[in-house]
Amino acid sequence: MESIFAPWLIWFMTGVLLAFVELMVPGIIIVFFGIGCWVVAAVLILYPMTLSQQVFLFIVASILSIVLLRKWFMKIFKGVSSDGTEADYDDFPQGARVEVTAPISPQANGRIKFRGTFWDAASDEAIDTGEIVEILNYAGNSHQVFFVKKP
Repeated sequence: MESIFAPWLIWFMTGVLLAFVELMVPGIIIVFFGIGCWVVAAVLILYPMTLSQQVFLFIVASILSIVLLRKWFMKIFKGVSSDGTEADYDDFPQGARVEVTAPISPQANGRIKFRGTFWDAASDEAIDTGEIVEILNYAGNSHQVFFVKKP
């Protein structure tokens, strides 16, 4: 059965689709399969191949592009992350007043409700459920447990 689209066009458009999918998925890996599709499309324009030859070329071209180009792509498309030390970094809720949802004691973490989510909280004083506390910092080295105190 013959397709209404040329095989090279199908491979090329599949490569374009994979390149767009890469924009939505982190990791810089899917685009190399798109490059494999584009290699097959380019070769098909110059030389007719069977389907099994096309698939073999796709696999080889994709693997080679990953091995040879991934490190270079990672340097070009390197992201920047914030470590919280910038002066304008204000995502930490220091000073926010929140409600205690599970009792907190110096020996055991409790729970607080902050931004509609429940978080673990520690304190050096006993705090009962329903009391309002102020977030001071993270507890220890954890960025998932807040250190709180009564205002």
